Amino acid sequence: MNDEAKDLAYSIPWRTSSIRVGSHKSFLSGSGGLFRDIVPLSTFPDPRRIAIRASLSDPFERLLVRRAEQPSAIDIAVLIDVSASMAFEGRCDKIALAADIAQALAICAGRSGDTFALYPFDKVLRQDLLLRKTLSRAAHADAVERLRQFAPDQAGVEGLAEAGAAIAGSKKIVFLISDFLWPQEAARTAAEALAFHDIVPIEIRDSLELDGLPDWGLLNLRDLETGRHRLVAMRPTLKSRWRAQRSDQRQRISQELHTTSRETFTVSDKIDWMRFTSFLLYGAA
Repeated sequence: MNDEAKDLAYSIPWRTSSIRVGSHKSFLSGSGGLFRDIVPLSTFPDPRRIAIRASLSDPFERLLVRRAEQPSAIDIAVLIDVSASMAFEGRCDKIALAADIAQALAICAGRSGDTFALYPFDKVLRQDLLLRKTLSRAAHADAVERLRQFAPDQAGVEGLAEAGAAIAGSKKIVFLISDFLWPQEAARTAAEALAFHDIVPIEIRDSLELDGLPDWGLLNLRDLETGRHRLVAMRPTLKSRWRAQRSDQRQRISQELHTTSRETFTVSDKIDWMRFTSFLLYGAA
């Protein structure tokens, strides 16, 4: 992993209620952090923080104190699609890219004091790859390595509903990593199962799947999800039709997800870590 990946950072546009001290905005008041507001001493009984100038100028002659915001920690959950379509290797290895992203997020979570959890799924929630939320960096590294060595071979993404149930509770930032070669119903299920959380969809795209196909020729293609082979006489009109169908499918998936999620970040063949960091911090790449 390069240095740019290790410097990955993220932020949240909402406030957390976690009592664990961390680095994110919260609803809690504490002894440190950024200045929040000035309130009466009766509201925040800490005489060490008396605001003398504000108290002297208060028209109601109240004794006022400065209140600071306690930065708090959050929970990070990474949901990774490990269905058969993620086994495709053309100009990139999708599982390796997903593992790189998970590793970078785990490092960032450890640096920020956040917990990290990993929930790979195909037609079921993969218990052999699962990591419940923990602060252990050794556990993070072990889970990512197991994911990196995994070879997807099962069709379906029904396990996403199980993953959604497993992360129920306090609001989390959820990274949903997939190639999103899903039926529209699966995207709707994802949006509903994860609606309470801050969802960040990350699409992994291999350009050889479609754009890299030749305009002319006989192609022996195999559907990784069903295992079926098909001999196709490729021609420009067919390739153009496939592109249009893929674009339409991607748009429908995005419409379903974006009802409850952030915009989708797309990784095409390789990860641009600076662009990814900009996206996570500012919402634009």
